Amino acid sequence: MNTFVIVADAGRARIFKTETNLGNLTESEDFIHSESRLTNRELGADVPGRSPNQQGSLEPRTFPKEHEEQTFAKQLGKHLKEIHNKRHFDELILVASPKFLGMLRNELHAPLDKLVT
Repeated sequence: MNTFVIVADAGRARIFKTETNLGNLTESEDFIHSESRLTNRELGADVPGRSPNQQGSLEPRTFPKEHEEQTFAKQLGKHLKEIHNKRHFDELILVASPKFLGMLRNELHAPLDKLVT
């Protein structure tokens, strides 16, 4: 049984594979998304402004940092689909923080989602 283990956060993902048991993991790929490690200010966001009516503000719906995290989750989801299409695996184990795990699970296509344990 081919198993892939993804250990990820919003700025880095490491992909391990094994054909036997989880004691023999081999790192196959390492991705770094340095933009996710920057602050909103470093990504070009200013302090949110206030609107004239004290009810609302001009804050963006998604901050640049969160956008970069979502972008990385999309890239990783797409890459996992490509890996699955080329070198079929039977099981996928995801290890990530709850927030990033949710983002990543949203980017997994149906066949991959069924392989997650």
